[in-house]
Amino acid sequence: MLRRRILRRKTGGFVGAYDVFAASLAHVYEPARRALTSYTGALCRLRRASDDAELDWGYLANGDLDVVSIAAWAGGASYVVSVYDQVAGDTITQAVKVNQPLFVASAQNGYAGMTFDGTNDYLKGAFTTGGALSQPITYYSTASSIAPIDHRYILCDDTDIDGVIRYQGGFTNVYFGVSISASAIDNTTKIVGVTANGVSSTVRTNGVSVAGNAGAYNPNGITLGAQSGGADNFWSGNILSVIICDPALSLADQVTLESLLNTRWAVY
Repeated sequence: MLRRRILRRKTGGFVGAYDVFAASLAHVYEPARRALTSYTGALCRLRRASDDAELDWGYLANGDLDVVSIAAWAGGASYVVSVYDQVAGDTITQAVKVNQPLFVASAQNGYAGMTFDGTNDYLKGAFTTGGALSQPITYYSTASSIAPIDHRYILCDDTDIDGVIRYQGGFTNVYFGVSISASAIDNTTKIVGVTANGVSSTVRTNGVSVAGNAGAYNPNGITLGAQSGGADNFWSGNILSVIICDPALSLADQVTLESLLNTRWAVY
């Protein structure tokens, strides 16, 4: 029998890190913390490896996921069943046990994340609340690779082969999604952002602009850790957060968001 437990404590003067972008945020997937003051639900759902029990987990007073209680509950390994969307309620999930990413209590800068095995792990969900996004849009991912990869996806659309950022000495072919090819592997975490308007794009990595261009795809859902619904090109490494803004952020707001992300994750 599945159990549900959402841990919350008094939040007092809590202010979400992304509150300043509330008007632009379309989706936020960040299992390690409550990122918006307006959000009061669970952050993620985990499966305990020892007996397959599942449980929803919420936040402490400071907004962080309670990894100490999770460790006590799990008593060992646990896997991510779902990550809850903190804006629109469009959950990304994985019902098949062998396809669930590993929950990691300290993935980057002491905060929790998910490790995708590069073979078959992924989460996905449709944008049922707001429907398909409409370019121009801005999306950010914070992730790291832990094995040699070749055009593997951090994020993509949930059903169609809608795009990729391919990094081979530079970024090209930006549609909807983030991927890093083998030539970019250095086992470090990267904050990657793209603003796409259908014909061109602003592409940034760790606060620095790089070359790129965009296709005209308008995603109607998300696959995290694989290409389009879990078809192939599975991510090998950690994924910490995904933020999607529609309408797109200005360059000044991108810089602000990058600073907020870097303050949290200490990437660069």
